Amino acid sequence: MAKATESTPFRARDYLAPRYWPTWLGLGILRLTILLPEPALRALAAGLGRLGYHLMPQRRRITRTNIDRVFPELDKAARRRLVQESFYSATYAVFESAIAWWAPDRRLKDRYVLEGREHLDAALEAGKGAILLGGHYTTLEISGRLLGYEVPNVYPTYKRAHNPLVEALMSRARKRNNAGLIWSKDIRGIVRQLKQNDVVWIAPDQDFGYDRSVFAPFMGITASTLTVIARLARMSGATVLPYYSRRTGNGRYHLTIAPPLADFPSGDDVADATAVNRAIETGVRAAPGQYLWGHRRFRTRPRGEPQFYAARRDRILRRYSQALALLTLPAIGYTLWQAWRQKDATYARERLGFGEYPEGPFDHWFHAASVGEVNAIAPLIDRLHERWPQARILLTVNTPSGKATALRRLGDTVAIHYLSIDWQFAVRRFLGQIRPRNSLIVETEIWPNLFIEAHYRGTPVSLVNARLSSRTTDAPGWYQRIVGRTLESLFWVFARSQADADKFLRFRPFLKDYMDVVGNLKFSSLPKTAEARELPRPYVLAASTRPGEERRLTRIWQRLGRDELLVIVPRHPKRLKAILDDLREFDLPVAVRSRNEPITDTTRIYLADTFGELPAFIAGSRFVIMGGSLEPFGGQNLLEAAHAGKAVLFGPYMDNFAEEAALLRERGAGRQVKDDAELETAIAELLAEPEQAATMGRQGKALTSELGDMADRYLDRLEARLPRFRPDRPNDSR
Repeated sequence: MAKATESTPFRARDYLAPRYWPTWLGLGILRLTILLPEPALRALAAGLGRLGYHLMPQRRRITRTNIDRVFPELDKAARRRLVQESFYSATYAVFESAIAWWAPDRRLKDRYVLEGREHLDAALEAGKGAILLGGHYTTLEISGRLLGYEVPNVYPTYKRAHNPLVEALMSRARKRNNAGLIWSKDIRGIVRQLKQNDVVWIAPDQDFGYDRSVFAPFMGITASTLTVIARLARMSGATVLPYYSRRTGNGRYHLTIAPPLADFPSGDDVADATAVNRAIETGVRAAPGQYLWGHRRFRTRPRGEPQFYAARRDRILRRYSQALALLTLPAIGYTLWQAWRQKDATYARERLGFGEYPEGPFDHWFHAASVGEVNAIAPLIDRLHERWPQARILLTVNTPSGKATALRRLGDTVAIHYLSIDWQFAVRRFLGQIRPRNSLIVETEIWPNLFIEAHYRGTPVSLVNARLSSRTTDAPGWYQRIVGRTLESLFWVFARSQADADKFLRFRPFLKDYMDVVGNLKFSSLPKTAEARELPRPYVLAASTRPGEERRLTRIWQRLGRDELLVIVPRHPKRLKAILDDLREFDLPVAVRSRNEPITDTTRIYLADTFGELPAFIAGSRFVIMGGSLEPFGGQNLLEAAHAGKAVLFGPYMDNFAEEAALLRERGAGRQVKDDAELETAIAELLAEPEQAATMGRQGKALTSELGDMADRYLDRLEARLPRFRPDRPNDSR
């Protein structure tokens, strides 16, 4: 089906499908309104405006919020009248659109006054075109028709309508009244017309977030402001002229072309954006009730400031909520089952959103998903307490093992609780109770409802030791859109490495201005080497193994036929039965630690399916094979084994720990294998040449010692970047 474009005329037969019939009906009624006399139009607009005021609560709230913010000097009654006038003006603008599109010239040519034409003439004499700096005044559509009578070479920029039929009719009418149309994103097209000494009308007074925008004052409020006007003026050399339009009563209009902006562009984006906003503000204050106050002009706030409007559930977030709703029953069932297994009712209450948390405000809220993240963040929390003993800190986790680790590492120095599942009601309740001044999320925990709710409350949310896994970067497009939308709520990203930073920038390039590459916090979390776990025979350790890896390692061990034990410490001990089922086919004697089964002369495999003993087994091993890397699970942290002075073998799947893997390879402290054959060869070499394993272990120990204490570096960077990080700062009060 052909559609109306800048080069394709409108053809009614292209829009006869049933889905367009309601639009045709509405447009037909709208066209009939041009037959009404002016008093009848005003009366109809007044009635429909009052109706919209009462029947459109969301639009009313947005309009009222804007007017309350920008006109604090007015009393409540005056602001209410201005809100009502805004609804009337927006409704009347719909009828003006019909007049602009379909009314004959004789009805309009004597209904306006143009002031300041000499400024435009002077600009065009320079031969570099002119930019008419407009705004979203409700007279926008009608003033475009009227301006076309005086300035035949004007090209308005526009945003395409969602409805193809409306887009086709609107484009046809606007092109009939003006020299042509230019899509607002067609920067090259705009510059091309300006260099032909034409006039381009642009209204840059909408909030497009952080992208190509700066914060500048508008109507007394810091507002996200596009830098496009200065950029176009710089690229084309065109003169920028403020342009205003307003109704003066009885169907008459006053158009104003103001003198050009002085010293523009200046090269300072903020100064230029301030000049643009000041010019638009002049037009707004001339007729405040005729500005389009119903749009979220102040949607994007400076980082860390509360939002003006209620959280908006766009299509991406609605789809996320729908997916979450489908998982509600399984999530509840799993949570209750885990609570029953752990004999922990608190786990169920807090994960399901009904926990009772300590009353806020907390100076810092840290969230660490499980054991690894808790171990990474614990040294930072320790250093923070050393600097500011008075700081109130809350640490939340997702898992019972994470909570147990937190209690063991941090004791009663912080409040330790579970974080609720990412349901809207739950995160609102949680944040309402704890009221954190800073939210610091460790590594890859990205929860849309949580981040966005904190953002709207003005709570800075930052990622610490930040990384994105390959499961995220290689995920389907719909999931990547959810992640990208969530990242918009971040205050700061403290990335582990430049490679990790680049992954974030793929999702949201604007984060480059809100990101630091600090280093891997897990370098600070390396514990003192544990006392070695002695076994009756020397052993090789397979650490934190995942499904499928135990079978592969056992097959290799069977082929090697060595006397040394293979000790397997699974990542999840509850998988014991599945692991034993996998190993049964090899007919090798297996002893299970949780069953207190002894290691005999014939035992070949020792399953250490217990919690908290991995460091001791690392210390007592000949060398370590790292699990999670032979199958595509992203790997595990290699540094603890290297810090213990052990050689480390690992497979090809180290996506989540690529930096650590590269460091160990470069220093000769670890060896990466691509398949089982290479792994078998590497194991055989290290068993046959113990000195080679010892040399690799010494290199690993030296490497981790050189890396130093990352916690202090993080603490300094957090203090520098987060405005409310120091508990004793005078401006910390909220």
